[in-house]
Amino acid sequence: MNEHKEIIWASLSELCEENRTVTDPETGRRLKRPVIFSSMRALVTGALHFVEFFEKLHREGKVYCSSSAEGFRFSLATGEMRFVGQDGAIFCRLAGQEGTFPAREAGESDTFPGRTEINEFLAPELVEVIKERYEGVLAGGDGCLPESGEEEAAALPFTVETDRYFMAVFLFEYFFHTGSPFEGKKMVNRCFLSPLEKESFRAEQGRFCMDVGENDNTPVKGIQDKLIHYWKEYPKILRKMFQRAFLDGGTLCELRPTEVDWKQTLVRLLMDYQVCGCGFVGFSSRLLPRENGTLVCPVCGKTYYVLSDGMDRILLAEGVKLYACQTGRDPFDKDTVTARVAENRQKKGLYGIKNLSGGVWRGRFPDGTLREIREGQGIPIWNGMQVRFETGEEWSLRLRPEPGDGNVRHGSLDQTDTDQ
Repeated sequence: MNEHKEIIWASLSELCEENRTVTDPETGRRLKRPVIFSSMRALVTGALHFVEFFEKLHREGKVYCSSSAEGFRFSLATGEMRFVGQDGAIFCRLAGQEGTFPAREAGESDTFPGRTEINEFLAPELVEVIKERYEGVLAGGDGCLPESGEEEAAALPFTVETDRYFMAVFLFEYFFHTGSPFEGKKMVNRCFLSPLEKESFRAEQGRFCMDVGENDNTPVKGIQDKLIHYWKEYPKILRKMFQRAFLDGGTLCELRPTEVDWKQTLVRLLMDYQVCGCGFVGFSSRLLPRENGTLVCPVCGKTYYVLSDGMDRILLAEGVKLYACQTGRDPFDKDTVTARVAENRQKKGLYGIKNLSGGVWRGRFPDGTLREIREGQGIPIWNGMQVRFETGEEWSLRLRPEPGDGNVRHGSLDQTDTDQ
């Protein structure tokens, strides 16, 4: 008999706290339970679903009209995401539409006005509008617009750009289990009398606490230890996205990453995560570099060869799978396996990339010839290999010469050779 396993859905605040409070059904006692994704794949998949939520919204010509992050829930097992709004509503309106929300037809909920809580998720331009309209009224510091909150939510100029700011802040807290990206010692050591005063200071003088060369607003040890720890764990490709998003306090709308930017980065992040047969898991930055340009598993010593197109790289080792986002024509397809690194059945110890894509590749072999590589065929991994997958980019493997070795000159796939 198969037991039904409960799906645990976690909010952003629970992910940041890394625990949630549950009630024991037998004793009625309130207990703390850990909140952690089952795998890095589940974590990144959750982030992708979050970005796709906004991509779909913007494709429909709508924007998210709320500063609330608590409506998003993530499955800890798979990363699946669902939105739980008020009465199941998604707080949005047509992009470019301002003023009072249009009247809703019976059963419609996608134009329900959202809460405008004064918090770190509001883009600087929205904070400025609120400050101008309600300075003095919000001096009580309850963090919400008074009485007519829904009406005023409709009047705020939410745009695609304010959504992208919301996305960047949400993902920053999602990955680094922390608070505002501007919450460093400069803000921690300052006393604010109200949420509006705090967010106004952030909008006017905020400095990203993890910005390159930042000294005045660095994270505070003992308070932001999770941020300090996780920032070192993730690759530069992710860190640079946040440095870009929050440059100059996040006021530069044109630099805010788009949904496509985030999807490309998250897929690359997923492809960079290595799972070795010995049990080691981690991003490629944790592999040990060798002088010849290869990388080594820090646990078992397994060698990874670097295949590069000049911008991105694919790590090749026994058993590694390649996906459509790496070799195919869909840069976001992280699930379809298109190739596998396998040992040659006739020549033990010789490994190659086997084409499982259904398409035709073209590669340079050790004898210098160019050949087509059809489905089921492969190309050996060797120093000097060149291959063009379906997209046409040229990928190559170049090992640096060991001391005493001569330099080997290799050709290009554009040169004319006789195919075999």
